[in-house]
Order: sequence, then C-alpha cells, then structure tokens
Amino acid sequence: MSELTLAEAKQEIAESLTLNTFCMNRIGLSFEEPKNTTAYLLQKCMFVLSVMGICYHVFSEIVYIGLTLSNSPRVEDVVPLFHTFGYGALSIAKVFVLWYKKDVFKQLIYELAGIWPMPPMAEEATMIKNDSLAALRMAHRWYFAVNVLGVWFYNVTPIIVYFYRVYQGQDVTVGFVWVSWYPFDKRKPIAHVFVYIFEIFAGQTCVWIMVGTDLLFSGMASHIGLLLKLLQRRLETLASAEQTEEQDYREILSNIKLHQRLIRYCNDLEVAYSLSNLVNIVLSSVNICCVVFVIVLLEPFLAISNKLFLGSALIQIGMLCWYADQILHANADVAAAAYNSSWYRTSARCRRALLFLIQRAQKPIAFTAMGFTDISLVTYSAILTRSYSYFALLYTMYNDK
Repeated sequence: MSELTLAEAKQEIAESLTLNTFCMNRIGLSFEEPKNTTAYLLQKCMFVLSVMGICYHVFSEIVYIGLTLSNSPRVEDVVPLFHTFGYGALSIAKVFVLWYKKDVFKQLIYELAGIWPMPPMAEEATMIKNDSLAALRMAHRWYFAVNVLGVWFYNVTPIIVYFYRVYQGQDVTVGFVWVSWYPFDKRKPIAHVFVYIFEIFAGQTCVWIMVGTDLLFSGMASHIGLLLKLLQRRLETLASAEQTEEQDYREILSNIKLHQRLIRYCNDLEVAYSLSNLVNIVLSSVNICCVVFVIVLLEPFLAISNKLFLGSALIQIGMLCWYADQILHANADVAAAAYNSSWYRTSARCRRALLFLIQRAQKPIAFTAMGFTDISLVTYSAILTRSYSYFALLYTMYNDK
C-alpha cells in the first residue's frame, strides 16, 4: 500500500471514529500528539481533573450508600443508589483501560490502516464496505445521543422539580443532581452552587468516558467484521476464473495471511479490553435491575432520566455483545466460504493450504471477560435474564415490607 493510499485509509478510519475522538478530547486523551507545550499541559490538566472528579464522585456515592445502609437499610432507600454508582465505577475501570492502553489502541488503528480496503474494489465489496460504515455511523450517533440526553435530563431535573413545586405553592430549594456525601454542608448557597456544578461535571465526564471507550471498541470490532466479510467474498470467488496453479496458490496464501492478521488483531483488541469487559458484564445486570426497580416503583420525577439511563445501559451492553457476536460468526463463515469455493478445481498443494485455513477458521475468535466467558448475544440474553431475576427478588422484598 502506497503512502498516499495509507493516508487515505487512515482518514477513512478516523472519520468512522469521529465521535470517539470527540469524547476522548473532552477528558484530555487523544491518539494525536499535542501541537505544542501549552496544548500538552491543557490536555494533562483536563485528564487529571476528569479522573479526580469521577473518582471522588464514586467515592462520595459509596459513602452515602454506607450511611444509608447503616441508618435505613430498606430496599426502597438503598436500591436507587446503585445504578448511578455502578455507572461511575464502570467509567473508572474504562478510563484507566483507555489511558493505560492508549499506545496499544494507537498501534491497532495504524495496523488497521495497513489492511483497510481501498479502491479499486469490486462493486459488491464496495457495497459491503459502504453498508458497514453507514450502519456503524448510525449506531454511534444513536448511542451518543441517548447517553448525552440522559445525563442532561439528570442535570436539569432538580431545576424542573424546583419550579414544579414552586408552581404547586410549596416552599422548596433546588436539589442536587446525584445523591452523594460531602465533608461540608452542601446546602449553604456557595457550597450549593459549587456542588451542583461539580455534579454536572462528574456526570458528564462519566458519559464522555463511557461513550468514548464503547465507540472505540465497537468501531474497531465493526471494521474487523467488515474485513472478515470481504475475506469471505474473496474465498467464495476463489478459482472461479482461469488462473495458473501458482496464481491460485498465491491467492490462497494472501487470504491466509490476511486471516492471520485479523486473528492477531482480534487477540490484541481482546487483551486491551478484557478487564473492561469483565467489569461491564458483572455490573450490567445490577445496573439494569436497579434502574428498572426505580422506574417501576419509585421516583416519578426522574422517570425520563431513568428511562434514558435504562436505554443507554441496554444499548451499551447490547452493542458490545452484538459486535463480539458478529466477529464470532463472521470468522466461522470464513470456513464455510472456503468450503463453498471452487477448491476442487485447484491443485493438491492449493487444497492443502486451503484446508489449513478452514481448520483455523473453525476455531472461534471471541472477546472474553478476562477469560471467564465468551461475549456474544447469548451473553446479552443471560444478562437480561439475571437482571429480571434480581428485579423479581427486589420486588418481592419491597412488597413484603
């Protein structure tokens, strides 16, 4: 691939990750080097402030949960605190993965550009590429919109509740975005303003982190799935045209090398995201269960915010499982595509080479949660089932009391 073509491939990949780049810049992270010392210092300050903000935000929620458990361990008092805490804890896990593995992700994007499909391409391959990129853009925009709308509904809810109660003739003050503990009296005017602004900043930072890491994973996984689909097409048309034995053999070797690079790429992405995926799988059931409990039984003023939270939680874990499942099946389809090709027209040497590819493609490529479980749509179904089980338990406890 020429330098010009490589630059164009990088540009296409960068355009597919535009929202990811936007979110990462909001928390002081970037795959591009800062242009000058001032930009470098601003980036580091933003990152430090973001990490400190969400760490204290999660710490204050832990303290408040502990105080609530010690004073009033009722289901209806404790459960509403857990889904926002879980979201914050997941954000902390993801931001440290993103920071610690930043150079790995940068290298993966560079390697992806080296195998990115560029013109001239067959019409069918071009359609596959365009459809994949269009679907990815739509998924990213919806996920971004739901998360940003969700956090801002939380941010303005205390103000809306205040004006509603004033309209009802009640004597009230403006509340807070989150239920957290502070080592001072947050009801004093100056402290109240400071806490409100801090909680907006902390909540928005959690969203930038969550959206940024999820869009990066889904984007890279989608591109791997695209390349596997194009590999399938290449294998299906193998030996369909009149070629010499040497040309057939070189074509098969080219496909094997591409498949090996995609396997290695998936393995590198799996290692980078494995810890984040584990935390995600563990916390998702709890987050979904708790927010459904709150929507069904408690807090009518937060109904819209909590429904958007539920939507983002379902989309977030669903998107992770969807793209992981897509790669799992796309790799299996590579073996089927090789078998459905015109391999019987090739020589014995070509058939042996093709047999190695089929055997390797039959070994699953799967993203895992630190090796504990493979991630697929079956995992998504299991998460929803566990969420319902937890909700049924909490509902029973609530009714008994």
